Amino acid sequence: MPAFYVLILYILGLLTGYEFKPGLATQLLISGIILFLLFDSIKTRPSFVKIMIMTCIFFAGFLRSVYPVFAPIPIEWYTKAAHLIEPFKVRLVDGLGTGLSATQRELIGGIILGRGSGELNFKHWAHFIKAGMSHLLVASGAQVSLCVFPVIALAENIPFSQSIKKCLFILAGILLAILLLIVGIEPSILRAITACYLYLLARLINRRARALNIIYATALFWLWINPSLVHNKGFQLSYAASWGLIYVYPRLRTIISARKTIRSNSWLKNVISKTINSAREIFLLSLSAQMVVAPVLAFNFHRFSPSGFMANLIAIPLSEILIYNGLATSIVAQISIIPALWMSSLNSFLLQILDNTAHYFAMFPYFKSPINSVIALFIPYLLIALFIEARFRPHGLINVLHIAQNVVYPWNNLRRFRRRKVKLAAIPEE
Repeated sequence: MPAFYVLILYILGLLTGYEFKPGLATQLLISGIILFLLFDSIKTRPSFVKIMIMTCIFFAGFLRSVYPVFAPIPIEWYTKAAHLIEPFKVRLVDGLGTGLSATQRELIGGIILGRGSGELNFKHWAHFIKAGMSHLLVASGAQVSLCVFPVIALAENIPFSQSIKKCLFILAGILLAILLLIVGIEPSILRAITACYLYLLARLINRRARALNIIYATALFWLWINPSLVHNKGFQLSYAASWGLIYVYPRLRTIISARKTIRSNSWLKNVISKTINSAREIFLLSLSAQMVVAPVLAFNFHRFSPSGFMANLIAIPLSEILIYNGLATSIVAQISIIPALWMSSLNSFLLQILDNTAHYFAMFPYFKSPINSVIALFIPYLLIALFIEARFRPHGLINVLHIAQNVVYPWNNLRRFRRRKVKLAAIPEE
């Protein structure tokens, strides 16, 4: 069964459970029905078993909403480990702020470490939220990839022995744990780190992992740990953006294909061509994330600002440069302050541009959102799926409409099944 269907059924069960708040009698009744249907499904055909599994997943979410949250690791262990690494974290944050004003120090700390910097106050950065750039102030997949990508790339691309590769994957897991202790517990960083751990686990047992299945599995894991995350805005935005980058972006890239450029002898033409292609990739990345995140923003904040599409074309490249140069500045500052001050001048310049960009795009008008219910929230995602299916696959729109027709008019399938049964009965046995 696809992981997507499992996740959707579980979320629907959670939402239904929060709405109805089942008591003890309801829980016992549902548990008894599920056990009876599971035992009964053993004697039936496999399709009925699948239906029973889907029913059990829905009611697992329905009943999970009643029980309290539990931690995957004891909080005392996490607190002690975070206390041990605190001196290193303080030196890292001090190095990031080398040669910067207090405002710029707070901003670069938020971009690189999120709330883990200990200095970020979102009230000072309301213009980033209005401009659709608030994701820059949250630790997420960019920090995770920066932390473990060199180790994973080394293990994947160099023909080491299996034992050395496994040691490198274990090292990547240790680095992820240290990163979590530095940046703190946030939905976005938990999503990225859990997804990376699942990838490392798959590689340790020599299995290939699909990115979408990893995202669905991590969402299911954290919703089982803490079912109230289904209402958490950060959790919703983080997974929506991840789905957009992993599912929507490759398809948009295929639909809006790049022009084939012939390599020229002129270096200027080659530079212009590469710049245009890079700008196109950044635009598609921003569009993929923004078009998927927009319905969640509209649902939670009842407003939508189209300026975020343009603002992120400038903000995303700048933030990537700031992350790399900021960390390099912090490392150099531990050795010598003079070169660190030279490097921080670039940080100061980029932070000023980023802040001015947020102020400028925050002045753009926004639209009031018509999305005020969970059912209405699914309509934009249905439209996105219809668009992608219609453009990416041949006859994709026809297939989607055919599925919708079967859902709306289920008796058509019943008639078709009966006709097929009559035809099979008319065939004489040999």
